[in-house]
Amino acid sequence: MEDEKRNNKRSVLFFFIITFIFSWLLWLPFVLDGLGIIQLSESISSLMTLAVMIGAFGPLVSALILIGRNEGRAGIKQFFRNAFRFRVRPIYYILALALPLITAAVAHYFVNVTGIDRLPANLLPEGLEIPVVVLIIPYFIFILILGGGQEEFGWRGYAQDPLQQRFGILGGSILLGIAWGMWHLPLWFMTGEGHANYSFFAFLLYTISMSVILGWVYNASGKKLVIPWILHAISNVSVPLFPVLHMAKVAQPGYWVWVAVNMLAAAILTILYLKKGAQKAIAAKA
Repeated sequence: MEDEKRNNKRSVLFFFIITFIFSWLLWLPFVLDGLGIIQLSESISSLMTLAVMIGAFGPLVSALILIGRNEGRAGIKQFFRNAFRFRVRPIYYILALALPLITAAVAHYFVNVTGIDRLPANLLPEGLEIPVVVLIIPYFIFILILGGGQEEFGWRGYAQDPLQQRFGILGGSILLGIAWGMWHLPLWFMTGEGHANYSFFAFLLYTISMSVILGWVYNASGKKLVIPWILHAISNVSVPLFPVLHMAKVAQPGYWVWVAVNMLAAAILTILYLKKGAQKAIAAKA
């Protein structure tokens, strides 16, 4: 048992090391340029978005490297078989699709109605003749595969289980949320990337609360990775549809409201999950 715990601890540590090295090395030239330490040519600077997108595969690449080293091709095949298990109770698909949209919509309309700020109707490119309803499906597929959803193959698909085995679901999810947030830190130093428009500390609170939400939903669904994968992607899609921020370096009270709503959702899910666990324990003793 002690050897298993030691191996899990070492495995998840290596996962974070590889993830950070893979992504941060790709992002480093653009960080140095943003800090004024070096000056990139215009042609290289234009590759920043591509570098950010490729760097977002760090968690998945790290997971595959470690699984391949420990279990070979068979382990990688099993990993993807587990990841693409779509037989899940419909309630969890509904939750994954609805919860991020609800939290973003609540924050968006609360800010506008109360007059805290005046947020834009959406953050989609202006002048589009295609209805938003038509755009949402291809946009969601893009985000699912290339725009952040794919991170879940590493975060929840690899790191969640060993962390929660050691620290519990809540503790493991919080630690994973901290690592997830810190992994994004270089993006705040890239000129024109966009993350610097809002507070990194607010973003860190968001990743922690979202990690708790994802952790509970992942476990409640029977550890079906497809659920946090969809939920993560929908969360990224929800912000352009129900903006909680301005795409400019200005005060962002809407973003803080959104973070608070996500923290509230995380707290509610925690209470519900722990209450359900306590009821099961009582029933088992009866």
